[in-house]
Amino acid sequence: MSEARPPDVSVRVLRVDGGTQLEFTALRQAVAPLRITLVGGDALIQAREVLDRGLARLKDELPGFDIEDEHLEGVFQSLHRLGRTLLFTLFGLEQNVLQGLQTFWNRAMPYGMNPTLPPPVVECAGGWEGFLPLEFLPLFRMFPGEAVTTGDSFTAACRTLVGFSCVVRRTLLPAPVHGGLALHTGPQGRVPARYLYYEHLEGAVEELAWFADAGKDHVDLEGPYPDGAERAPGLAEQIFDPRLLLDGTARDLPDQLQHFACHCYTRSEDPLAAEIELSGAGLNSRTTLGDLGADLLALAASREERTFDLPLVVMNACGSGRMRASGAPSFPYLFLANRNRGFIGTETEIPDDIAAVFSRALYERFLIRRIPLGRAILESRLHLLHTLRNPLGLTYAAYADPGLHIRPTSEERPDAPAHP
Repeated sequence: MSEARPPDVSVRVLRVDGGTQLEFTALRQAVAPLRITLVGGDALIQAREVLDRGLARLKDELPGFDIEDEHLEGVFQSLHRLGRTLLFTLFGLEQNVLQGLQTFWNRAMPYGMNPTLPPPVVECAGGWEGFLPLEFLPLFRMFPGEAVTTGDSFTAACRTLVGFSCVVRRTLLPAPVHGGLALHTGPQGRVPARYLYYEHLEGAVEELAWFADAGKDHVDLEGPYPDGAERAPGLAEQIFDPRLLLDGTARDLPDQLQHFACHCYTRSEDPLAAEIELSGAGLNSRTTLGDLGADLLALAASREERTFDLPLVVMNACGSGRMRASGAPSFPYLFLANRNRGFIGTETEIPDDIAAVFSRALYERFLIRRIPLGRAILESRLHLLHTLRNPLGLTYAAYADPGLHIRPTSEERPDAPAHP
């Protein structure tokens, strides 16, 4: 099924004379639109830097993989304080502005924090230079509330943040998401997918093992890449034409999913200097975003126009490679400009073990249980809260339609008409 429906709230980043404004529009007709001018012309850039430093600090301060009860209050306070610091960076201390935004948000989604109801959908649109860290903002409640002492109270408190209560759709302009709302399956009901990795990351090996075990009946996996095959197409070729197989042949149904479990580096202010590092079968390669973009441009200029939908890309960049928040939009922009169905990636470096847990949670919901993507991401974030009391699932951002889902084959739909 699809969750394609109008968002409960739309947030637009608008460039106006003298600064930047956020325009909030609610689906509920009784809630008047709200427009707020941000503090200073560079408030969004400053917020990105605050987010980058805050996430690095939060990750370093976590007491472990699985958070014990005695640490829950401290973890929540750090997370909520980061959200409040972002609000201060964006809106300052104007009481009427802050209370007006909090009131708008709760009136627009009065049951938004209720876990027994379907989650509201929020759309956030803006250019890559106007990234709004919406998921981290505690818009339902801008003050911490009562002390957190149990796992249940920790989860309930975290729902004050948008990313733990709402399905968020990001639209990165001028590179909107292309393609339909359905990923297709082959004759046996399996989703064609491709696995690209860094073989020395334990999490990457664990994720590959999941595809080979729990996911084998649901995924037709190509890879891992690199695999040492002499005839294997290069990285840009596999991204540009997802029909290509590593043995040099092609399959009829293109990849519907491409999963990267690798290192990702952003070490300068130049987004084109960001790198993807892959390794396998004794081969190691590092490719900059600029080089990858140049190779894709050459392919686009020399090949026939693609008439098929391109895959969803999941970049589970983890380990010691750091994807800084200030460079994160460069990878979504590359793949969306390539007309991919969407992009999922992290706003900062994610520990290898957490990345593997989130990946399994996401694919169990999206690929096996066939839950639409937006809901699957939200449930995976909450899964980490429930099972590990770990908030780092919030760092995964999706530039994709939340209604994207696996289209069942006729064999999986008893009521489907038989083919002649």
